[in-house]
Parts: sequence; structure tokens; C-alpha cells
Amino acid sequence: MRKVQSLLIAIIMVTALQAQDKAQYAVALIPDSLKKDVNAVLREEVRNMQITKPGKGKLVKKRVVTVLNEKEVDELTFYDYFDKFQKIEDVDISLYDQNGKFIKRSRKRDLRQESVGDGFSLVTDTKVMYARMGVDHYPVTIEIIYETIFEGILEYEDFTPISSAMSIQSKVYTITTEKTNKVRYKNYRCSIQPQIKEEGNQITYTWEAKNIKAFTKERGSADDDFPHVMISPTLFNMDDYLGDMSSWETFGKWQINLISQTNKLPDDKAAYYRDLVKNAKDDKEKIQILYEHLQKNYRYVSIQLGIGGWKPFPADFVEKKKYGDCKALSNMMQAMLNAVNIKSNYAIINAGNYEMPADENFPNSFANHVILCVPQGKDTVWLECTSRTQPFGKLGPFTENRNAFLITETGGKLVSTPKSSPEDNTISTYSQVKLEEDGSGSAKFTITHKGEFTDIISHYLVEGKEEDKKEFLFNNADFKHGDDLNIFANPANRNEIVRVEMNYEKIPDFSAGSKHFLSPRMYKLWDQALPKVERRTTDYYMNFPQVQSDTTVYKLPDGYVVDNLPKCAKIEYPLGVYESNYVFDANKKELVTTCKITIKQHTIPASLYQQAAQFFSDVIKEQQQKVVVRKED
Repeated sequence: MRKVQSLLIAIIMVTALQAQDKAQYAVALIPDSLKKDVNAVLREEVRNMQITKPGKGKLVKKRVVTVLNEKEVDELTFYDYFDKFQKIEDVDISLYDQNGKFIKRSRKRDLRQESVGDGFSLVTDTKVMYARMGVDHYPVTIEIIYETIFEGILEYEDFTPISSAMSIQSKVYTITTEKTNKVRYKNYRCSIQPQIKEEGNQITYTWEAKNIKAFTKERGSADDDFPHVMISPTLFNMDDYLGDMSSWETFGKWQINLISQTNKLPDDKAAYYRDLVKNAKDDKEKIQILYEHLQKNYRYVSIQLGIGGWKPFPADFVEKKKYGDCKALSNMMQAMLNAVNIKSNYAIINAGNYEMPADENFPNSFANHVILCVPQGKDTVWLECTSRTQPFGKLGPFTENRNAFLITETGGKLVSTPKSSPEDNTISTYSQVKLEEDGSGSAKFTITHKGEFTDIISHYLVEGKEEDKKEFLFNNADFKHGDDLNIFANPANRNEIVRVEMNYEKIPDFSAGSKHFLSPRMYKLWDQALPKVERRTTDYYMNFPQVQSDTTVYKLPDGYVVDNLPKCAKIEYPLGVYESNYVFDANKKELVTTCKITIKQHTIPASLYQQAAQFFSDVIKEQQQKVVVRKED
């Protein structure tokens, strides 16, 4: 009985000590400069990473955040992911009021666990552990302390000494490892250096940041284009696959071990693919036949099991199931090419419209996607194996204009993917507008498209619901609102021309007496102004290089002539050009306006930003001019 009482007393004492008030968390102790223009302040973050050997280690993390108002309520939610390679140990979450007085506490046993459903994965073995600490008043401070045990490490977390979400009082990141497995690091847009301490066969790196105000991330910049320190191991281990990341070549050798036995097909299947291309006139036609076979017969699903983020499922598995993720489908395509004696290279890439290219001088686990590269002398073919609609040999903005990590027979190397041209992505509208004397009328639009615009037009005007079609035309594409909308498109052929017809009660922007004031065209060809900034520090990312053009023919009522035509214009800057022209044919009673804008590349360097901003401003201003028509006296 005494033992039970003693144990109970000990538990009560420990709980009392752990649940005590913490005056150091009082909001009044935060410098006013760090509370200005933010909704939360990172009071303290300590990450202590202990690497015992490649692939093995423990991370102890403490994070203290003061949430000043409900706009940063998400900071009151703890969550982290775990799987066979990382296990979350003790979790201790405590909440304190504005004076540092203890409110409540949660432990690991109080947290919820769920399998991760990312919306597109067929299956995944990753789980999430989470808890939300609800409150009814602010400010409050949350303290989170927990540790993670690693049984496989491919990459370390970077150190970010600045945040766009909150200001930082204190942030410390420590990594201790064996001297034979030194940490590699490289600064990006910052100069912070680690303190390095050696003791015995161990070496410790410590990065620290204190009293840093929040920064404003520039609109249109790449997702990772902010000051940070890239940090990676030299040696690593995942699922008993030991690797060396000291160079892209050695990192590629690790990848070879993962895929070397996955890209082979049974003899009967290999024979099937050889028969499929037996009448092709050359290797390029063989590649196209096999790629289009892949597109028609296999579908993309995400599968994340074990080391599934890096190792593809075998080609024979994909052959049987008729599905796979980007790794599996690219691997399957490579196996098909192997069957017909065409060499190809697995290519790992950082995909996305706002993703930065890999750093040639800093090998790391940077990527999120896999495509296939097929060398053909000077005419290398790149294949996006997850898309059922991507034209043969075209990648698109998701993977173009960046570095790909190419896996060769001898290791890895970075190579450039194709640079997309404006002519790859075009949209052209031919508009016929019949204007009546009272300002009413009708319009017929013929839309021709190519490349990325085909995907857009197909998604909204061909495959979309009626409300989606109207939303796109009137709000996204800024067509003048009309009635009796009719769209003629062929769902069986997404590449066909789309035709649109509408009636209008009022076509002119406004009228005065017998004069009608018309916009040069029935929609805004370009209305995207760049954000105004005095000095841009990061590159600005647009969706893709492109060409947009329009020809509008106004058929005027009998007795009407043009009273005023805008001047023809040509506006240029190094990465873009806009041209417009206005002609009136008095005999035909037709007013013809034409315009064309060419965007030469999707990235605007910071050094050209002000020129680009002025260019787009001038384009928008030119389109705001009015054509004036009137009835003859």
C-alpha cells in the first residue's frame, strides 16, 4: 500500500513540475519589433539531430510559438508523419496564456493517428499523428516537445533562418554525426554559417538565428526562392540501400541499385512489343508507337509503400495491373524500349510550374517526379509517362526549363530538359461580331489552340460542366457577358477547334447619341498586371511561354462609319512583344482589329522585372482604347 502511495505521490509531483507556469513565455517579453505586422512569433525552436550511422538517428525537437490572434490558429495544431523508416516517440504539448500561465496539456496517448490520404494515392503506408489545441481567447503560447527515431534517412531538413509567416526570437539547429560522414551544406541567399565542433570521432554543426523579423514573400516567386541553408548527408541509407550523395554521379549509382532489376519484362511480353513496332521505319517511330500504347492502356495512380518514394514497382507488375505512379510508368516505358533494343534513361526531376531547378553544385534529394529520356543522337526524345494526353516528345511547363537527374549506366548527372518556346503554346481567336443600330448584336468566336492552351480549353469548354464553361468564358477569359450561349466542341477530339456563339443586348461599352464606343475585341486578350514593387529580388514565374492572338471583325449597321480608330501599336521588352492593328473597310462596312502578344519565356529575371511590369502595364492600357463608330449624317 505504501509503495502504491509513494508511486502516486511521485506521479503527482512529476506532473506538477511538468505542468507548471512558465513566466518566460509571457507575451510582454516579446520585443515590440517582433510583434509588428505578424500574427505569430516563433519564441524558440531547437532541433537536435543525432546521426549514429548512415540511415540511423534521432531528432529531438522543441518548438514554442506565441499565436497572437486567430489568423494563425493552425499553429495550435501538432502533426507529423511516420512510417517504417521513422517513428514518433514521446510527444508533450502544453498551452500557456499571455502571462505564461499553464492552461492545458496533451501527451502522445491523447493524439489521433490516421493513414495519410493525399487525394491521389491508390495506397500509402504513411500515417499522420496530430492534435489540435482549441482555445477561446488570444494570445496563447504552444510548446511542443517530441522526438523521432529514424531507421532510414535520405535527406536532412534545411535550416531556414527567416519566415514569411512569423518573426523569430530564437532558432537553433544542431546535427551531430561521425567525422567519416560529414554534413554537406550550401547557403542560398543568406550568409549564415554554422559553428563546428569536433570531439573524438564526432562532429557537430550548429546553425542559429535570433530576433529576425518576418519577411514578405514576393508574389510570383518560386516556392523555395527564399533565404535558407541546404543541408544533406554525405552517406545515407534507406531500406538497407547504402548510398553516397557526395556527387551526382555517386548518388545516381544508388539509384541504379534500386531500378536495375525492375525494368525487365517476361520474354512473351517483350516479344509482344517487338511485334508491335515491327513495321516502324526508324527508332523514333518505334518510340512513338510504344509511348502511345502506354498512354492508351495504362493509367496513373500514386503508390507510396516502403521506399516507394524512390523505388518503382517492377515492370511486370505494371504490365499486369495496367497502372502505376510516375516511377512505375517511366520504368515500364523503359522496359518496353529495352524489349526493342532502344536505350533510355530514367530521369528524376523537380516538377511543377513554380519549382526551382536542381543545384548543379549541391547533390541532394530534391525531386518529386520521374520522366524518361531517350537519347537519339542530336534529337533526344523526352517522355511524360503519366499523361494520357501529352503529345509525343513534348514535356510542357511541368518539367521543361530545368535540370533533370539522369540515371546512366555509370551513375547520375544533371542535364537540361527542353526549353519550351512560345510557339509550343498558342491560342488564336477569330471573332465575327454583327452590330445592330441600337447596340444589340451577336458574335461568333472560333478558337484554335495548341499545347498548354489545349489542356485549358479541353478542361473547361470541352469536358467542363455548363456552369464551368460560363465561369471560364466570362470570368477567367473575360469575354463580354452575353445571352443564348452555345459552345460547339467535340469531346472525342480535344485538339479540334472550338466554336462559341452568343447574343448581346448591348455590344458597345457605352453609347452617346448616334455614336457607339466599342472595345477593340469582345474579350481581354491580356489583363495580368505584375505586382508593383520598388525593387524585385526574386525571379517572377509565369505559367508558360505563349502566343495569344485575336482577329475581330465588326460588321457595322448600314449607314455607320468609323469616327475614330486607335493608333496601331508595337510594345516590346526583351522577353515579350505586343502588336495591334486597326483597319476599316468602308465598302464592306467592316472594322477589323488584330492583336498578338508573345511571351518568350515563363521566368522573368529579377533584373528585368521593372521592364516587364511596364510592358504589361502598357499592353493593358493599349487594350483599353475605344473604337468609335457613328451613323453618317
